[in-house]
Amino acid sequence: LYVREPEVNFGSVLPDYTGGVQNAVGYKNFFLNFNIDFQKGGKFFSLSDFWGDFSGLTAETASFNDKGNPIRDNVADGGGVRVDGVDQDGKPVTYYVDAQTYYHQFQGSRISEASVKDLTFVKLRELSLGYRFNVEKMGLGKALTGASFSIVARNPWLIHAKTRDFDPSEISNTYGENGQMPGTRSIGVNLKLNF
Repeated sequence: LYVREPEVNFGSVLPDYTGGVQNAVGYKNFFLNFNIDFQKGGKFFSLSDFWGDFSGLTAETASFNDKGNPIRDNVADGGGVRVDGVDQDGKPVTYYVDAQTYYHQFQGSRISEASVKDLTFVKLRELSLGYRFNVEKMGLGKALTGASFSIVARNPWLIHAKTRDFDPSEISNTYGENGQMPGTRSIGVNLKLNF
């Protein structure tokens, strides 16, 4: 099993940079608006992964080892998690450890490395497609100066993320992810009338 090394710096919660692109394009009476935001770098601690691995609920705890065998099988039967490391003399060693012992070691020793995730992401935050009505042709020019109708989608697509278990753009706690609900997508309509 691994030996805990105190005071390891896994990086900063602060990103290297953030940004976004907001654009609007139109053709005749149709218009398309979109908003993409992104973040490069930053770290967070996932308590859900930490306890999910401990309890055997994550996909990682039911995967296959490099031999092609389920890691939950007995080590004697070709199962177990492959662990590469060094011994106390610094010599490289490789062992197979039964999955429960392997994943329980992190809670007991407070080794956090496997649960520290990267906050890098690119996300389509909002997308809307609409149509501007000609109120004069519709005979509504006396009452309205303009009218438009659009379909709006919010959070429709997480384009890229270094962490696939969670939407890093939706991390709600300052120290990391703590069993939060998944991010929501919504689709709605917008009717705009100008008087």
